[in-house]
Amino acid sequence: MDLLELLRFQARRYRCSACGENMADCGINVLAQQGNRALVRVTCASCNDENLLQIIFQTEAEAEEERQPAFDEGRPEVEEPISGDELLELHSVLAGHEGALTDLFSSR
Repeated sequence: MDLLELLRFQARRYRCSACGENMADCGINVLAQQGNRALVRVTCASCNDENLLQIIFQTEAEAEEERQPAFDEGRPEVEEPISGDELLELHSVLAGHEGALTDLFSSR
């Protein structure tokens, strides 16, 4: 897929900031391209509003490197799980507490 085809494909997902029309039929003019960057003029087909965009492409390898860890990745190993007694104790503390939750974490 070439650059213009990729930009046309992506344009369908956006609406014009000036008139609100879908950008699927917008005019796309690639003004300059160097490495993973491109300077593009996008013109709304409905109202002729023009925008100058700097597009920066990211390869799949770069995207994988910047991926945020899933919720349970990198969690510390726990010697033993929370016991039923500990859970009941926490319930008692929370049931009797009035105020902000952050007050429970302040040093006394």
